[in-house]
Amino acid sequence: MTLVASVADDGTLACSSCAGRVSSFVCVECGSEGIRHGKRCYPCAARLAVNELFADGTPARRVALEPLRVRLVHHPEPKSMVLWPKRSASAGILAQILREEIALTHEALDAHLVTQAASLLRYALVDVGALSPRDDGWAGFNLWLDRFLRSQSDEISQLLNPFCRWDVTARTRLMIRRNGLTDGTFDRARGICRSAQRFLAHLHAQNIALLDAPQSVLDYYLQDHPRERESLRNFLRWAAESGHATRITPVPAKWADPSTSYPMHTYREWMNRFETEESIPLRARICGLIAGTTGRPSSTTAKLTRSMIDDTGERMTIQIGRSPFQLRNPLPALIRRQLDEPRRWDTQSDWLFPSKLRAAHTPITAASSTTCRSWAAASSRCEEQRW
Repeated sequence: MTLVASVADDGTLACSSCAGRVSSFVCVECGSEGIRHGKRCYPCAARLAVNELFADGTPARRVALEPLRVRLVHHPEPKSMVLWPKRSASAGILAQILREEIALTHEALDAHLVTQAASLLRYALVDVGALSPRDDGWAGFNLWLDRFLRSQSDEISQLLNPFCRWDVTARTRLMIRRNGLTDGTFDRARGICRSAQRFLAHLHAQNIALLDAPQSVLDYYLQDHPRERESLRNFLRWAAESGHATRITPVPAKWADPSTSYPMHTYREWMNRFETEESIPLRARICGLIAGTTGRPSSTTAKLTRSMIDDTGERMTIQIGRSPFQLRNPLPALIRRQLDEPRRWDTQSDWLFPSKLRAAHTPITAASSTTCRSWAAASSRCEEQRW
């Protein structure tokens, strides 16, 4: 880059050499002309700042973290990197690791008080190979669970510890194997643990043991805290099965209601209708099959975009949440038909189901009602044929 030293009356631009002047913006390190930080250009100043940070480290740590030093020296924003070693909390933690005041392990970073800065540094260390990769979701949940259980009293922890460490953990792993890892997987697990703790604290405040607690105590508690019903159900089931609660009936699952659950043969007939019946609108067929396959609501399906779909021609995967999953026939063919259909409106957006509104997906209520009408129509036809 060459800076303009002068502008002639006719508008001609001239650099320092053409104007016969010595440039005041030449870097003393590399000799390049440009915007400087002191007497050096920003890339040279950033390299100097990073090298000074690593110079305080022990020889063993400097060798182990050399890939990170190279990455920092070649950072795409050298202006920010000039100030990073002295202003960033992550740089302060890195300096402690270089001096061997902190171990170069995941456990040492987990124990650091500045959790966000330690997490950012962890990502960089894993990216350059200085730390081995790990499942941050599970590691973060287990770390939270340790802190959560340590903060409880002995009376509450005696019941909460086996429930959280065994039942909640096992069921969370089962859900991940069944449905994949989603954005709310560990939030749900934490919510179940907190709900159990709040109910045990309620019993403890009334000086009632869980083993002796009658059904009326649970009924009054749920009447005052209706939002606890779903999250408390797992704990009550575990307590009843393990013999810790003999007088309380677990809260039934909301999908166990006969009015909202469907026999397996009816579900299969509906799915077969969506797979084969051309009279059902294409959008409803796609929404119904995704809902029946993944259990996702229509509100999620309505927000699908082309970028969430990976189609190789032989297989198609769709990204909902964090874990992509492969679609089985005939969903790939139906989605390809939806993508190939000419659009009467919103031809520029990425939505799989665009609406008449500019840059918006199809209304969630419309997608839900269309799907529900199609499910209802399929259900009625199934009943007619059965009779």
